[in-house]
Amino acid sequence: MKIQPMLCKRGDKNDLDKPNYIFEPKLDGTRAICYINKEIELINRRGINITKRYPEFNFRQNVNSSCILDGEIIVYGKDGMPNFNLLQKREQLEKEILIELRSKEIPATFVVFDILMKDGKNLINYPLKERKKILAQTIKEDKRIEIIPFTQDGKKLWKEITSKKGEGVVGKNLESKYSPNARVSDWIKIKFFKSVDCVLIGFTQEKRIISAFLLGLYDNGQLRYVGKVGTGFTEKFLQQIFKKMSKIIIPDSPVKNLKNINARWISPKLVGEIKYLEFTKDKILRAPVFLRMREDKKPKDCTFNQ
Repeated sequence: MKIQPMLCKRGDKNDLDKPNYIFEPKLDGTRAICYINKEIELINRRGINITKRYPEFNFRQNVNSSCILDGEIIVYGKDGMPNFNLLQKREQLEKEILIELRSKEIPATFVVFDILMKDGKNLINYPLKERKKILAQTIKEDKRIEIIPFTQDGKKLWKEITSKKGEGVVGKNLESKYSPNARVSDWIKIKFFKSVDCVLIGFTQEKRIISAFLLGLYDNGQLRYVGKVGTGFTEKFLQQIFKKMSKIIIPDSPVKNLKNINARWISPKLVGEIKYLEFTKDKILRAPVFLRMREDKKPKDCTFNQ
């Protein structure tokens, strides 16, 4: 049985005191569903098996049953907070010797926030409060596997995460069922800044090898141009991403709402996270800044209501 992860809708600070909700830190990592039987198998949101990238995840003895877990792969920085830049050094590795080396130099942790099946029993229709109890009885925590902490005091957690410069807070209805591959209001994400995962659809070259990325979002199944971003990346990163983009060049624009622009178009396969101020009335990003690539996100998940 393979399960697609449940997704969050956007919320705001007014949601921090929602009744019958719990609140968890929003982790800056890679979402993964973990299948535990005799062996451990990790599947990311793209449906890719990433188990071999994390040989340090030898926590089978910490889990007392066969089960399916939902969680986030993170790497802690020196400040004790998840550090996505360190995690990126673990992702996309293929050579076994490098994977083994990085697993010792930059060990990751699987932080679990839900349990979806235990000993063959499907739990997705159980209320979250029951799943949390079952999860606590199933896992023995250590440095490689943890259970995410939660509280019903959303405002207190928000203040604490803000002081640590974390990413935000996730609120969850205690009565909610687990809805695979659905974005429902029972789970909400409250972030400290606005960001959106966009499809990279092309690039311009006015001043350097890449001057700006052209961005798109899916709207009712159609890819729509939402602006371009020319800040937030280093020259080293541009050299690396140019090599990748050069392999997926296409002759024509993958969007219909953009004309008269001198650009090189690429197949809509890459996803980047973009920080922004707001959307204009024409659905164009205002004051965008590139944050990072999201290798764990599917292009089709890049919608206006993500």
